[in-house]
Amino acid sequence: MVKILIVEDDKIVRSGLKVLMINEGFETYFTDNGAEAIQLAMNHHPDVIICDIAMPGMDGYEVLKTLRSRRETASIPVLFLTAKITKEEAQMGMSLGVNAYLKKPMWPEDIVEEVKRHLSRTLPPGTRI
Repeated sequence: MVKILIVEDDKIVRSGLKVLMINEGFETYFTDNGAEAIQLAMNHHPDVIICDIAMPGMDGYEVLKTLRSRRETASIPVLFLTAKITKEEAQMGMSLGVNAYLKKPMWPEDIVEEVKRHLSRTLPPGTRI
């Protein structure tokens, strides 16, 4: 089963993403903070991570940097879902290895399409998405 990790501190957005991913048939893990996200990624090896940038404590950039520095999580696609994207923020994320930026608000179908696009690149051929 495809596993998705959602890292979002806004309870409403997190709940909406959770329902969206579960409705797609994905096993879904979620948290509201970066430190727990890293633990969940290490323990469950998700196929895609959807991560907010602006979170209290450890922000999305720190989460991404930590994930990329660990052999077990370095290749997991990370999609930033954020309300603001400046040129500088996009450059920072790209330099750290983010796979995509998704701008809030975003249509649910577009989020699912982006997740599936990254899954099709990383899952073994013939895996059902």
